[in-house]
Amino acid sequence: MGEGITGWRLHVGVIFPTPIPPRAIREWYEVVPDGVDITCVSLTIQQLTDADMEDALKGMERAAKQLANFDVEVIYQGGVPPVVARGPGFANELADRLSQACGLPVITDMSAVIEAMRFLKLRTLAMATPFRQFINDRLVKYLASEQITVAHNNALGIERNTEIRRLLIPVEYNLARKTFLECEKRPDGIYIPCGGWGSIHNVGLLERDLDTTVVTWMNAWIWSAMKHGKVAGPIEDYGKLLASL
Repeated sequence: MGEGITGWRLHVGVIFPTPIPPRAIREWYEVVPDGVDITCVSLTIQQLTDADMEDALKGMERAAKQLANFDVEVIYQGGVPPVVARGPGFANELADRLSQACGLPVITDMSAVIEAMRFLKLRTLAMATPFRQFINDRLVKYLASEQITVAHNNALGIERNTEIRRLLIPVEYNLARKTFLECEKRPDGIYIPCGGWGSIHNVGLLERDLDTTVVTWMNAWIWSAMKHGKVAGPIEDYGKLLASL
């Protein structure tokens, strides 16, 4: 039923902050059920500097309007660094602004992650990122404003997106594991942002190996989009969040 029809169960528009990472597209289709499709546009971030992130924010309304012309049902704004650069509360403000511009519901990466953490009852976290430390510091502050504590965090210190994408997939697993085990007191879970590195396949591995719960940009993206589109049914082998659908 519906073979060849784009998004016959759910059609999600996605705003990527950088040129679209191909692994993210491949893994989306490895995970989601048939009939759940995405149409993507990308912004201009080449390196994680405030100037590039501010330019990306300026282009988001145009991107949302472009996606609305392709019959998507909901738009997902990817990327937390531009959002946390503006400080606590900006994720909801941005969602409202983009929704007004395009006439569709909009979910931001940061708000989806926070909603997932609350659903999973995660109050303390280990956080692993490829970012520079100042972005981690902003994330810690943003999450604290939502009553979520980052007990310990590690940043690889990478600025250019091309360098993040060259990282081998196990780098994400190893940094997240190291960060979790370095915590003085066992945290409730692990948070891994950034769409340019790692893999959805690391989520299940980390949860099993460390007996914990993991939220990443990608499982939060899939979970929030599926919930919005009322596409039900657990997705196994990719961690607790997707198994809860």
